[in-house]
Amino acid sequence: MPRRASVRVIGLGHYELTLNGKKVGATVIDQAWSQYNKRLYWQEFDLLPYLRQGENVFGMQLGNSFYRVVKPNNSDRYAKPDAMPDFSDGRPFLVWLDARFESADGTSAIVQSDGEWKWNASPLTFSNVYGGEDWDARLVQDGWDEPGFDDSGWTKVMTVDAPSAKTSLLPFVGIEEFERFKPVEIEQPEPDVTTYVFSQNCSALLDFTVVGKAGQTIRLLPCEYLDPETKRVKFTYTSGTGTDIYHDYTLRGGGEERHKIKFCYVGAQYVEVRGAVPEGAPNPKGLPVVKRIEMAHTRAANTLVGQFQCSSEMQNKAFRMIDWSIRSNMSYVPTDCPHREKTGWQEEIWHMARAISYRFGIRGWYRKVAQDIRDEQLPDGHVPTNVPNVLVGLGPHGFWNEAPEWGVSSVLVPWHLYEWYGDRETLASSYTSMKRYVDYLTWIEKDGLVDSNLGDWYDYGHGKGDGPAQWTPRTVSGTAVWALGAKTVSEAAAVLGNDLDSRRYRVLFEHIRASFIAHFWDSATKQVKNNGSCQPGNSVALCVGLVPEGDRAGALQAVIDDLEKRAWQQTVGEVLQVFFVRALGDAGRSDVLHKVYARTDRGSYGFMVNEGLTTLPESWDAKPGTGNSMNHFMLGHLMEWHFAFVAGIRQATGSVGWKKALIEPFPGPLESAEASFASPSGEIAVAWTSMGGKFALEVTMPEGIDAEVRLPDGSQARQGPGTRKYSCAYTAPPL
Repeated sequence: MPRRASVRVIGLGHYELTLNGKKVGATVIDQAWSQYNKRLYWQEFDLLPYLRQGENVFGMQLGNSFYRVVKPNNSDRYAKPDAMPDFSDGRPFLVWLDARFESADGTSAIVQSDGEWKWNASPLTFSNVYGGEDWDARLVQDGWDEPGFDDSGWTKVMTVDAPSAKTSLLPFVGIEEFERFKPVEIEQPEPDVTTYVFSQNCSALLDFTVVGKAGQTIRLLPCEYLDPETKRVKFTYTSGTGTDIYHDYTLRGGGEERHKIKFCYVGAQYVEVRGAVPEGAPNPKGLPVVKRIEMAHTRAANTLVGQFQCSSEMQNKAFRMIDWSIRSNMSYVPTDCPHREKTGWQEEIWHMARAISYRFGIRGWYRKVAQDIRDEQLPDGHVPTNVPNVLVGLGPHGFWNEAPEWGVSSVLVPWHLYEWYGDRETLASSYTSMKRYVDYLTWIEKDGLVDSNLGDWYDYGHGKGDGPAQWTPRTVSGTAVWALGAKTVSEAAAVLGNDLDSRRYRVLFEHIRASFIAHFWDSATKQVKNNGSCQPGNSVALCVGLVPEGDRAGALQAVIDDLEKRAWQQTVGEVLQVFFVRALGDAGRSDVLHKVYARTDRGSYGFMVNEGLTTLPESWDAKPGTGNSMNHFMLGHLMEWHFAFVAGIRQATGSVGWKKALIEPFPGPLESAEASFASPSGEIAVAWTSMGGKFALEVTMPEGIDAEVRLPDGSQARQGPGTRKYSCAYTAPPL
């Protein structure tokens, strides 16, 4: 037996690799989504656990992905109408395999995919990344991927020239299976329809066991919405198509059959099964019997690095709600929802970067995002709103693709990787792309302003419905992110030693700043131009540095005044909420955010929690059954506030890679909080209590981080490695 054995694989669209009948590796839904005409990612697996003496046999099952989104095989089956790409060039399935073996005596051998391989039609009779999978178990050929199988009826594969795309190692582990959920309730609204209710909405593959006769077919519909009247699932959110997502399974017969969906994960909390009955139910028609059904949660295998909890159970539930939406949208790209979209809308990737990075180790995952952006960037420097760009039904400069709040991810994602992880390599690799995007915005500016078609998406409280910004003119947010992009490129240039570029983009920033103030700033009201609420515009202007220095305190107070007159209702949408949190938090006004985030009426996290949601909805209104998704992470900035301001774990200003930290909790009315965070420079832990007029804090720091600790009474201390306790007098303010 060899001492080393590994294999590198590309399998388009998706693949499952086996060796001697055993699945290779812990990952599932293998083959990363990418800009397939530009780059293909390979994965590498250790083969030693699967080898045996004598003959060894590779097997591979292939299904569709975004490499080729096939048309649904039924008119009632969902596929996103504007996301039907076909990168296959007439070659719907492609395989490349390179296995290397090294013996103890130093000799080596190579096994590669070639024209001697054989193929045959599999039981996977339909495969669509949106619409689901069909599996006909009658077509299973026992032992097909094991030694001794008679493959005389199989056909030799066709060898073709390799695609022109570059190939790269996938920079993170891939997708794995995590928690498994069993039904907590079973409804049978009709004799041949069963609805299985689960405790958690999440991205999942279905795994089930069924007994029945050969040729009988059951249909499984994974869905996130259950009609309260009929107790049946209802796909209100499939892009207005009126179609469903489902998997059909045709039985082989002859005993219990276990099957797990292979390639089409779906975000769901309910599974309706048609044409079968649950075990123990009356079955006068002799239908198949479902003996077991589970949801196997699948996501990118990013390591958990942060924990948080506090004395407010509502806020803990809100944290978990956000956490599960992040988990559910950790695919080969950060997706906005795990069912109708499954695509990489760019805005939430940068504005939720810190929140996600407190909870998960995402360096490799985000390095792929940065590479995808570089691969997708257009010749004119423009970056579409969706990367990889599978929305082939949209023009590259059409309405949905012209939004600088989305494209600026090309600048802010590499910068986040540098600031948070000290990843200078990705910053250097992306630097030209970063410049090109800012230059593109400079090219399209008119009268010193940059417009946007989307703006502060899903802002709240104006009564005009969900969608593009209403409170904040889109030239405000478009110009603000242009300024932020220019400032960031200037800082990146300085890091990389390009002083000329650093000065050039700093001058550009000052030019944009002057234009922004001239067009939008009202020195009398201390407000950025708005249509009734200054919260979003003032917040972004404060964070980016677009408010005259002498007016900063007034601009912040204007935000607070607007909140107070609305009974602490935030009006920010998903794009500008991150600046809302930071503008107030960095100014020491988390007392205001405690009031905002303690609310429980509609338009708040507390309302979502009290409605029983287990993931974060698409809109502040939280409207199940109306067409909105119930599993978006884009409004999840509460998580950043929890770690950075409630627990008080922040990277010090100017620090890179968490070499310097600031520990500054803002307890507000809470009685306790504790958090831990495995930063890139070591684990930080904070726990505090606030009771009886006393604030008590315990801080644990690792070697290698220089920390400053600030208490609520204003006292300060320096802390090195180890655990220290602090205390001060503190009276909690009323909400």
